[in-house]
This record gives sequence, structure tokens and C-alpha cells, in this order.
Amino acid sequence: MKVAQQYAAYHRSGRCFCGRLTRAVLFMAQLLYIASQSALGVDKEPLQFPPAGFNLVLEETFESADLNRELWETKLKVFGREGDRYHNSSYLNYLVDDDVLLGGGSLRLRAARSTIRGDDPPGTYQYTAGMVSSHDRFAFTYGYIEIRARFPGGKGAWPCFWLMPQSHQWPPEFDIAEYYGAKKLMHLGLCHGDFPEVNWASGGNLDVDFEGAWNTFGLLWLPGKATWIQNGSVKHESEGAQVPSVPMYVILSNGVSSRFGPSGAPTPETVFPNFFEIDYLRVWSFDQGRVEANPQIGPSFFEPLKK
Repeated sequence: MKVAQQYAAYHRSGRCFCGRLTRAVLFMAQLLYIASQSALGVDKEPLQFPPAGFNLVLEETFESADLNRELWETKLKVFGREGDRYHNSSYLNYLVDDDVLLGGGSLRLRAARSTIRGDDPPGTYQYTAGMVSSHDRFAFTYGYIEIRARFPGGKGAWPCFWLMPQSHQWPPEFDIAEYYGAKKLMHLGLCHGDFPEVNWASGGNLDVDFEGAWNTFGLLWLPGKATWIQNGSVKHESEGAQVPSVPMYVILSNGVSSRFGPSGAPTPETVFPNFFEIDYLRVWSFDQGRVEANPQIGPSFFEPLKK
């Protein structure tokens, strides 16, 4: 598990913690750990999500022909980025607005094999991709968040539904649904600790058709406990002081992994363009009466942020 956590920290930060172990060994160790988690499973009977007593505070159905700029930004603000349009060496893609598409009532984040000269940071990139982020516009602490989505596949495909702190520090980070297309594996993770000493509480699963079917992906986030849900079934849980207690914002991104990333570099067989499709995003907060009746839950925070 420690090896898996070290590799996960490496692939997010662009820095290597591998020592004498090769990247391939680290990656296989992570896959074996996550596969064992999936095999053992925390699957339970489908439950009701969100639980009773939660209030819907945000619903984005992507029905408009134009992106809602009051909610979404198309540039990165994450800690450790090399530019507003490029994350780090784990990625091959440059972020462009042209890859953020709306139509048919869904958001379609495209990844394309397309050479571009970028300026943030300067360089030539062989791939482009789309991303939306709610930083400085919407953040929340505790509640339930869910999307309905369909993921692209193939080696190099790296779409993700994740949360990052509004403070723009790192960690924490929630990976609610981070797909490694090369392995058809969904990573479910929580990064915690103090940089550069970070740790990952990771799980994952292989038992859902992530590419061909529409599925729901959610996170129930309570004080001291986080639960990852797919199609109403619990897939992973993390409990303890590592669970964040700070406002976090939403990122929906398509991406192209480099050879350093968790999905490996694309091959000629990888389909481009490919699309990360999102039907809706919904966020629920605690009902105030529920909080007063259950003080152990703690206060809920919801705020559309002021620029």
C-alpha cells in the first residue's frame, strides 16, 4: 500500500519518489493493490444518495449552448502546475477552450491529437484537451456531489472528476472518479498530509462498464468520513483525521497521459478525438435541521465565491 501511495503522489506532482524501484514496478504495485481492493470490494446493496435531509444547492445540466462562465473557468489553478494551460510532465496535453463542447444536454470534454504552440507555459504540444474548474466561483465543505458520465478509453486516456482546495494549497485532493483508460480501472483517492510528505488513501474498481454506458459517480463527504459511490453502491471509504475539512472546488477534465502518467502514453491505436461526457453535476448540502439534530455531523458550508 505504501508503494501505491508513493506512486500516486509521484504521478500527481510530477516528482519521483521511486528510489531503486522502477516506475513500471510502482505502477504494477498500485494496480495490484487497487485490483485487490476491487476484488474484495466494499460493495453493498444500493443505497439512497444523497441521504434524506440533504438540500440540492447546485445543479448544472449543461443545457445551454454556451458554458456558464459564472460557474466555470477553463484554466488551471492547481498547486504545482507549470502553467494555466498545462499541469506537469505526467500529461502530454495543452488545455484549450475549443475542446470544451456543449450539445445535446451534455458537456463533452475532448482530447485530440493536434499539434499546438502554447504560451502558458511556452512550448509545442502534440495533444490538446478540455477542462472546466469552479475555482474562485463555487466551493463547498461537506455534503454529497454527483455526476452522470461516460468515459473515454484506451492507452493514454486520463479523464477525471476531482476536488481541490479553494485555498489553492495541496493536499488535500479528492479523486472521485479518475479513469486510467489503459487498464479500464477507476481510481478512487484521497490525497492528504503536508507537502512534500503526502499520502494517498486509494481504492479502485474494474467492475463497471465505464466507457460504453452512462453511470453515476458520487462522493458523500462528512466530517471524518468520505464515501465513494457508483450507481448507488459504495466502492471505497476513508475514515479519520485525513478527511478534509476545508472548502473545495470542482474540476472536470479530460487528459492525455505521458509515459510517466498512470495511463501510459498513447499508441497509434488510441482513438482521437475522444470525449469525457458529463450529463449533469449536482451538489447537496446538509439540511440545517438535520445538523442541529445531529451535532456530530458538524456544520455544512456552501458558498458561491465572490471574485
